[in-house]
Amino acid sequence: MSVRAGLAALRPQVAPIAAITLFGVSMSMSYPLFGLMLERTGASGAMIGLNTAAAAITMVAGAPLMPMMLRRIGIGPLLIGSALALAATMLAIPLYHGFWYWTGLRLAFGFAGTVLFFASEYWIVAAAPAIGRGRVIAVYALCVSGGFALGPLILGLTGLEGLLPFAVAALVVIIGLAPILWGLRSAPDIGDEDAPPPLAALRVFVTDPGVVFAVVLFGAIEFGAMALIAVWGVRSGLAEADAAILLSVFAFGAMILQLPLGWATDRFDHRWILALAAAGSAIAPLAMLAAGPSYPLMLAAVAFWGAFSVGLYSVALTEMGARYRGARLAVANAAIILGYGIGALVSPVLFGLAMDAIAPDGLLLAAAALALAYLALTLARMIRA
Repeated sequence: MSVRAGLAALRPQVAPIAAITLFGVSMSMSYPLFGLMLERTGASGAMIGLNTAAAAITMVAGAPLMPMMLRRIGIGPLLIGSALALAATMLAIPLYHGFWYWTGLRLAFGFAGTVLFFASEYWIVAAAPAIGRGRVIAVYALCVSGGFALGPLILGLTGLEGLLPFAVAALVVIIGLAPILWGLRSAPDIGDEDAPPPLAALRVFVTDPGVVFAVVLFGAIEFGAMALIAVWGVRSGLAEADAAILLSVFAFGAMILQLPLGWATDRFDHRWILALAAAGSAIAPLAMLAAGPSYPLMLAAVAFWGAFSVGLYSVALTEMGARYRGARLAVANAAIILGYGIGALVSPVLFGLAMDAIAPDGLLLAAAALALAYLALTLARMIRA
Protein backbone atom coordinates (compact mmCIF):
# COMPACT_ATOMS: atom_id res chain seq x y z
CA MET A 1 0.00 0.00 0.00
CA SER A 2 1.35 3.44 -0.92
CA VAL A 3 1.78 6.21 1.64
CA ARG A 4 -1.00 8.16 -0.05
CA ALA A 5 -3.38 5.19 0.11
CA GLY A 6 -2.43 4.59 3.72
CA LEU A 7 -3.20 8.18 4.66
CA ALA A 8 -6.51 8.00 2.82
CA ALA A 9 -7.47 4.89 4.80
CA LEU A 10 -6.57 6.59 8.08
CA ARG A 11 -8.18 9.92 7.13
CA PRO A 12 -11.28 9.47 9.35
CA GLN A 13 -9.01 9.23 12.43
CA VAL A 14 -6.01 11.37 11.41
CA ALA A 15 -7.96 14.47 10.35
CA PRO A 16 -9.86 15.19 13.59
CA ILE A 17 -6.97 14.11 15.86
CA ALA A 18 -4.52 16.41 14.04
CA ALA A 19 -7.00 19.29 14.17
CA ILE A 20 -7.91 18.95 17.84
CA THR A 21 -4.23 18.70 18.76
CA LEU A 22 -3.58 22.08 17.14
CA PHE A 23 -6.70 23.55 18.72
CA GLY A 24 -5.42 22.28 22.08
CA VAL A 25 -2.10 24.06 21.54
CA SER A 26 -3.91 27.35 20.99
CA MET A 27 -6.29 26.88 23.92
CA SER A 28 -3.46 26.04 26.32
CA MET A 29 -1.75 29.27 25.25
CA SER A 30 -4.86 31.22 26.26
CA TYR A 31 -4.80 30.21 29.94
CA PRO A 32 -1.61 32.05 30.98
CA LEU A 33 -2.37 34.92 28.59
CA PHE A 34 -5.75 35.67 30.17
CA GLY A 35 -4.39 35.28 33.70
CA LEU A 36 -1.28 37.39 33.25
CA MET A 37 -3.09 40.21 31.47
CA LEU A 38 -5.56 40.41 34.35
CA GLU A 39 -2.70 40.25 36.84
CA ARG A 40 -1.04 43.25 35.16
CA THR A 41 -4.19 45.32 35.58
CA GLY A 42 -4.19 44.64 39.33
CA ALA A 43 -7.16 42.28 39.31
CA SER A 44 -7.76 40.40 42.54
CA GLY A 45 -7.41 36.65 42.83
CA ALA A 46 -11.20 36.36 43.04
CA MET A 47 -11.61 38.30 39.78
CA ILE A 48 -9.02 36.13 38.03
CA GLY A 49 -10.79 33.04 39.37
CA LEU A 50 -14.14 34.32 38.09
CA ASN A 51 -12.64 34.92 34.65
CA THR A 52 -11.21 31.38 34.66
CA ALA A 53 -14.56 29.92 35.73
CA ALA A 54 -16.24 31.53 32.72
CA ALA A 55 -14.87 28.75 30.49
CA ALA A 56 -16.40 26.07 32.72
CA ILE A 57 -19.70 27.96 32.89
CA THR A 58 -20.04 27.98 29.11
CA MET A 59 -19.15 24.29 29.02
CA VAL A 60 -21.92 23.40 31.46
CA ALA A 61 -24.44 25.70 29.78
CA GLY A 62 -23.49 24.81 26.22
CA ALA A 63 -22.92 21.05 26.37
CA PRO A 64 -26.64 20.09 26.41
CA LEU A 65 -27.13 22.11 23.20
CA MET A 66 -24.36 20.39 21.25
CA PRO A 67 -26.30 17.37 19.83
CA MET A 68 -29.04 19.66 18.52
CA MET A 69 -26.45 21.99 16.95
CA LEU A 70 -24.66 19.04 15.35
CA ARG A 71 -27.90 17.72 13.87
CA ARG A 72 -29.06 21.09 12.50
CA ILE A 73 -25.75 22.66 11.43
CA GLY A 74 -23.63 19.67 10.47
CA ILE A 75 -20.19 18.63 11.66
CA GLY A 76 -18.24 20.52 8.97
CA PRO A 77 -19.81 23.97 9.37
CA LEU A 78 -19.79 23.50 13.15
CA LEU A 79 -16.04 22.82 13.26
CA ILE A 80 -15.12 25.53 10.77
CA GLY A 81 -17.34 28.19 12.36
CA SER A 82 -16.17 27.49 15.90
CA ALA A 83 -12.50 27.48 14.85
CA LEU A 84 -12.89 30.86 13.14
CA ALA A 85 -14.67 32.19 16.24
CA LEU A 86 -11.83 30.89 18.43
CA ALA A 87 -9.20 32.61 16.27
CA ALA A 88 -11.17 35.89 16.14
CA THR A 89 -11.62 35.87 19.91
CA MET A 90 -7.91 35.33 20.44
CA LEU A 91 -7.08 38.30 18.19
CA ALA A 92 -9.63 40.46 20.03
CA ILE A 93 -8.10 39.92 23.49
CA PRO A 94 -5.33 42.60 23.32
CA LEU A 95 -7.47 45.21 21.54
CA TYR A 96 -9.00 46.53 24.76
CA HIS A 97 -8.15 46.24 28.45
CA GLY A 98 -10.89 45.63 30.97
CA PHE A 99 -12.10 42.87 33.28
CA TRP A 100 -15.63 42.59 31.92
CA TYR A 101 -14.42 42.82 28.32
CA TRP A 102 -11.99 39.96 28.87
CA THR A 103 -14.56 37.94 30.81
CA GLY A 104 -17.02 38.32 27.92
CA LEU A 105 -14.33 37.12 25.54
CA ARG A 106 -13.58 34.22 27.90
CA LEU A 107 -17.24 33.20 27.70
CA ALA A 108 -17.14 33.33 23.88
CA PHE A 109 -13.79 31.52 23.83
CA GLY A 110 -15.09 28.82 26.16
CA PHE A 111 -18.23 28.23 24.08
CA ALA A 112 -16.26 27.99 20.82
CA GLY A 113 -13.83 25.59 22.49
CA THR A 114 -16.70 23.45 23.77
CA VAL A 115 -18.12 23.19 20.24
CA LEU A 116 -14.70 22.28 18.83
CA PHE A 117 -14.06 19.52 21.33
CA PHE A 118 -17.58 18.13 21.11
CA ALA A 119 -17.63 17.94 17.31
CA SER A 120 -14.06 16.61 17.09
CA GLU A 121 -14.63 13.94 19.73
CA TYR A 122 -17.89 12.87 18.09
CA TRP A 123 -16.03 12.47 14.80
CA ILE A 124 -13.16 10.52 16.40
CA VAL A 125 -15.36 8.16 18.42
CA ALA A 126 -17.90 7.56 15.64
CA ALA A 127 -15.19 6.87 13.06
CA ALA A 128 -13.04 4.62 15.27
CA PRO A 129 -13.21 0.91 14.35
CA ALA A 130 -14.87 -1.30 16.93
CA ILE A 131 -11.86 -3.61 17.29
CA GLY A 132 -9.30 -0.87 17.95
CA ARG A 133 -11.50 1.90 19.38
CA GLY A 134 -9.62 2.06 22.67
CA ARG A 135 -6.27 2.49 20.91
CA VAL A 136 -7.60 5.21 18.58
CA ILE A 137 -8.98 7.20 21.49
CA ALA A 138 -5.74 6.61 23.41
CA VAL A 139 -3.82 8.16 20.51
CA TYR A 140 -6.29 11.08 20.57
CA ALA A 141 -5.77 11.62 24.31
CA LEU A 142 -2.01 11.32 23.86
CA CYS A 143 -1.96 13.95 21.11
CA VAL A 144 -4.22 16.36 23.00
CA SER A 145 -2.07 16.07 26.12
CA GLY A 146 0.98 16.79 23.99
CA GLY A 147 -0.76 19.79 22.43
CA PHE A 148 -1.67 21.21 25.82
CA ALA A 149 1.89 20.73 27.02
CA LEU A 150 3.27 22.42 23.88
CA GLY A 151 1.21 25.61 24.14
CA PRO A 152 3.05 27.14 27.14
CA LEU A 153 6.39 26.20 25.55
CA ILE A 154 5.46 28.23 22.45
CA LEU A 155 4.71 31.19 24.70
CA GLY A 156 8.28 30.93 25.93
CA LEU A 157 9.40 31.63 22.34
CA THR A 158 6.89 34.36 21.47
CA GLY A 159 6.96 36.11 24.83
CA LEU A 160 3.86 37.51 26.49
CA GLU A 161 4.07 41.10 25.27
CA GLY A 162 2.34 42.75 22.33
CA LEU A 163 0.20 41.14 19.64
CA LEU A 164 2.59 38.33 18.70
CA PRO A 165 1.47 35.60 21.15
CA PHE A 166 -2.19 36.21 20.29
CA ALA A 167 -1.48 36.21 16.56
CA VAL A 168 0.45 32.94 16.85
CA ALA A 169 -2.35 31.33 18.88
CA ALA A 170 -4.90 32.41 16.24
CA LEU A 171 -2.65 31.17 13.44
CA VAL A 172 -2.36 27.74 15.07
CA VAL A 173 -6.17 27.46 15.04
CA ILE A 174 -6.34 28.45 11.37
CA ILE A 175 -3.69 25.84 10.53
CA GLY A 176 -5.85 23.33 12.41
CA LEU A 177 -8.57 23.86 9.80
CA ALA A 178 -6.36 22.25 7.14
CA PRO A 179 -6.78 18.64 8.36
CA ILE A 180 -10.49 19.31 8.92
CA LEU A 181 -10.95 20.38 5.29
CA TRP A 182 -8.76 17.47 4.11
CA GLY A 183 -10.80 14.87 5.96
CA LEU A 184 -14.28 16.38 5.85
CA ARG A 185 -15.59 13.95 3.23
CA SER A 186 -14.85 11.07 5.61
CA ALA A 187 -16.63 12.69 8.59
CA PRO A 188 -19.36 10.46 10.10
CA ASP A 189 -23.02 11.16 9.44
CA ILE A 190 -25.25 11.64 12.46
CA GLY A 191 -28.09 9.95 10.58
CA ASP A 192 -31.64 11.05 9.89
CA GLU A 193 -32.92 10.91 13.46
CA ASP A 194 -34.70 13.93 14.86
CA ALA A 195 -32.59 16.44 16.78
CA PRO A 196 -32.45 15.33 20.43
CA PRO A 197 -33.97 17.65 23.05
CA PRO A 198 -31.53 19.98 24.84
CA LEU A 199 -31.79 18.14 28.18
CA ALA A 200 -31.25 14.66 26.73
CA ALA A 201 -27.63 14.69 27.97
CA LEU A 202 -28.84 14.83 31.57
CA ARG A 203 -30.45 11.39 31.22
CA VAL A 204 -27.04 9.86 30.57
CA PHE A 205 -26.09 10.70 34.18
CA VAL A 206 -28.82 8.25 35.23
CA THR A 207 -28.35 5.57 32.56
CA ASP A 208 -24.52 5.56 32.56
CA PRO A 209 -23.40 6.97 35.92
CA GLY A 210 -20.21 4.91 36.15
CA VAL A 211 -18.96 6.37 32.88
CA VAL A 212 -20.12 9.98 33.27
CA PHE A 213 -18.92 10.41 36.84
CA ALA A 214 -15.49 9.18 35.79
CA VAL A 215 -15.34 12.30 33.63
CA VAL A 216 -16.64 14.49 36.47
CA LEU A 217 -13.73 13.23 38.57
CA PHE A 218 -11.26 13.88 35.76
CA GLY A 219 -12.60 17.42 35.27
CA ALA A 220 -12.21 18.06 38.99
CA ILE A 221 -8.61 16.83 38.98
CA GLU A 222 -7.46 18.48 35.76
CA PHE A 223 -9.20 21.83 36.21
CA GLY A 224 -9.39 22.17 39.99
CA ALA A 225 -6.43 20.33 41.46
CA MET A 226 -4.04 21.44 38.73
CA ALA A 227 -5.19 25.05 39.08
CA LEU A 228 -4.06 24.97 42.71
CA ILE A 229 -1.17 22.50 42.67
CA ALA A 230 1.45 25.24 42.19
CA VAL A 231 -0.05 27.14 45.14
CA TRP A 232 0.14 23.95 47.20
CA GLY A 233 3.80 23.57 46.19
CA VAL A 234 4.73 27.09 47.29
CA ARG A 235 2.85 26.71 50.58
CA SER A 236 4.66 23.39 51.10
CA GLY A 237 8.02 25.13 50.84
CA LEU A 238 8.91 24.79 47.15
CA ALA A 239 10.35 27.65 45.14
CA GLU A 240 7.90 29.16 42.64
CA ALA A 241 9.81 27.74 39.66
CA ASP A 242 9.82 24.24 41.18
CA ALA A 243 6.12 24.49 42.03
CA ALA A 244 5.29 25.51 38.45
CA ILE A 245 7.11 22.44 37.11
CA LEU A 246 4.51 20.26 38.84
CA LEU A 247 2.00 21.33 36.16
CA SER A 248 4.24 20.36 33.27
CA VAL A 249 5.07 17.01 34.88
CA PHE A 250 1.35 16.30 35.29
CA ALA A 251 0.76 17.07 31.59
CA PHE A 252 3.62 14.87 30.43
CA GLY A 253 2.60 12.15 32.89
CA ALA A 254 -0.81 12.14 31.22
CA MET A 255 0.90 10.85 28.07
CA ILE A 256 2.64 7.87 29.68
CA LEU A 257 -0.13 5.27 30.04
CA GLN A 258 -2.46 6.24 27.22
CA LEU A 259 -1.48 3.51 24.76
CA PRO A 260 -1.35 0.70 27.38
CA LEU A 261 -4.74 1.81 28.75
CA GLY A 262 -6.17 1.92 25.22
CA TRP A 263 -4.89 -1.59 24.58
CA ALA A 264 -6.38 -2.79 27.87
CA THR A 265 -9.73 -1.12 27.18
CA ASP A 266 -10.01 -3.05 23.92
CA ARG A 267 -9.53 -6.36 25.77
CA PHE A 268 -10.93 -6.11 29.28
CA ASP A 269 -14.09 -4.95 31.04
CA HIS A 270 -14.05 -1.14 31.08
CA ARG A 271 -15.24 -1.13 34.69
CA TRP A 272 -12.01 -2.76 35.85
CA ILE A 273 -9.97 -0.20 33.90
CA LEU A 274 -11.96 2.70 35.39
CA ALA A 275 -11.54 1.20 38.87
CA LEU A 276 -7.78 1.00 38.28
CA ALA A 277 -7.67 4.62 37.08
CA ALA A 278 -9.70 5.75 40.10
CA ALA A 279 -7.43 3.86 42.49
CA GLY A 280 -4.36 5.42 40.88
CA SER A 281 -5.99 8.85 41.10
CA ALA A 282 -6.53 8.32 44.84
CA ILE A 283 -3.08 6.90 45.57
CA ALA A 284 -1.12 9.58 43.69
CA PRO A 285 -2.04 12.63 45.83
CA LEU A 286 -1.49 10.57 48.98
CA ALA A 287 1.91 9.57 47.57
CA MET A 288 2.71 13.28 47.18
CA LEU A 289 2.03 13.70 50.88
CA ALA A 290 4.19 10.70 51.71
CA ALA A 291 7.03 12.05 49.52
CA GLY A 292 7.63 14.76 52.10
CA PRO A 293 10.65 16.93 51.27
CA SER A 294 11.85 14.67 48.44
CA TYR A 295 11.24 16.68 45.27
CA PRO A 296 12.06 13.80 42.86
CA LEU A 297 9.55 11.53 44.59
CA MET A 298 6.99 14.34 44.47
CA LEU A 299 7.49 14.70 40.71
CA ALA A 300 7.12 10.95 40.26
CA ALA A 301 3.82 11.04 42.17
CA VAL A 302 2.53 13.95 40.05
CA ALA A 303 3.43 12.09 36.84
CA PHE A 304 1.65 9.01 38.23
CA TRP A 305 -1.40 11.20 38.96
CA GLY A 306 -1.51 12.56 35.42
CA ALA A 307 -1.05 9.09 33.92
CA PHE A 308 -4.00 7.51 35.72
CA SER A 309 -6.41 10.45 35.93
CA VAL A 310 -6.49 11.08 32.18
CA GLY A 311 -7.40 7.40 31.75
CA LEU A 312 -10.73 8.22 33.39
CA TYR A 313 -11.60 10.39 30.39
CA SER A 314 -10.25 8.25 27.56
CA VAL A 315 -11.76 5.01 28.88
CA ALA A 316 -15.14 6.71 29.43
CA LEU A 317 -15.08 8.08 25.88
CA THR A 318 -14.20 4.63 24.51
CA GLU A 319 -17.05 3.00 26.38
CA MET A 320 -19.60 5.55 25.10
CA GLY A 321 -18.41 4.80 21.57
CA ALA A 322 -18.98 1.09 22.17
CA ARG A 323 -22.52 1.62 23.45
CA TYR A 324 -24.01 4.25 21.14
CA ARG A 325 -24.24 5.38 17.51
CA GLY A 326 -25.61 8.37 15.62
CA ALA A 327 -27.72 10.85 17.58
CA ARG A 328 -27.46 8.77 20.75
CA LEU A 329 -23.66 8.93 20.55
CA ALA A 330 -23.89 12.71 20.15
CA VAL A 331 -26.02 12.89 23.31
CA ALA A 332 -23.58 10.64 25.19
CA ASN A 333 -20.66 12.76 24.04
CA ALA A 334 -22.47 15.90 25.21
CA ALA A 335 -22.92 14.25 28.61
CA ILE A 336 -19.17 13.58 28.72
CA ILE A 337 -18.42 17.27 28.11
CA LEU A 338 -21.12 18.31 30.59
CA GLY A 339 -19.61 16.01 33.22
CA TYR A 340 -16.16 17.49 32.65
CA GLY A 341 -17.62 21.00 32.91
CA ILE A 342 -19.35 20.21 36.21
CA GLY A 343 -16.13 18.88 37.70
CA ALA A 344 -14.22 21.90 36.38
CA LEU A 345 -16.78 24.36 37.72
CA VAL A 346 -17.16 22.97 41.24
CA SER A 347 -13.66 21.75 42.04
CA PRO A 348 -11.66 25.01 42.30
CA VAL A 349 -13.91 26.27 45.10
CA LEU A 350 -14.12 22.87 46.79
CA PHE A 351 -10.37 22.28 46.70
CA GLY A 352 -9.64 25.87 47.70
CA LEU A 353 -11.83 25.53 50.80
CA ALA A 354 -10.17 22.20 51.63
CA MET A 355 -6.73 23.83 51.32
CA ASP A 356 -7.78 26.59 53.69
CA ALA A 357 -9.29 24.15 56.18
CA ILE A 358 -6.26 21.82 56.26
CA ALA A 359 -3.36 23.98 55.12
CA PRO A 360 -1.96 23.19 52.65
CA ASP A 361 -2.58 19.46 52.26
CA GLY A 362 -6.36 19.72 52.17
CA LEU A 363 -6.08 19.97 48.38
CA LEU A 364 -4.50 16.53 48.08
CA LEU A 365 -6.75 14.97 50.72
CA ALA A 366 -9.91 16.29 49.02
CA ALA A 367 -8.74 15.06 45.61
CA ALA A 368 -7.98 11.62 47.03
CA ALA A 369 -11.38 11.53 48.78
CA LEU A 370 -13.21 12.30 45.51
CA ALA A 371 -11.31 9.54 43.71
CA LEU A 372 -12.09 7.07 46.50
CA ALA A 373 -15.79 8.03 46.36
CA TYR A 374 -15.86 7.30 42.63
CA LEU A 375 -13.95 4.04 43.17
CA ALA A 376 -16.59 3.00 45.71
CA LEU A 377 -19.35 3.79 43.17
CA THR A 378 -17.62 1.71 40.50
CA LEU A 379 -17.01 -1.28 42.78
CA ALA A 380 -20.59 -1.14 44.09
CA ARG A 381 -22.00 -1.23 40.55
CA MET A 382 -19.69 -4.13 39.66
CA ILE A 383 -20.82 -6.11 42.71
CA ARG A 384 -24.48 -5.38 41.92
CA ALA A 385 -23.98 -6.53 38.33
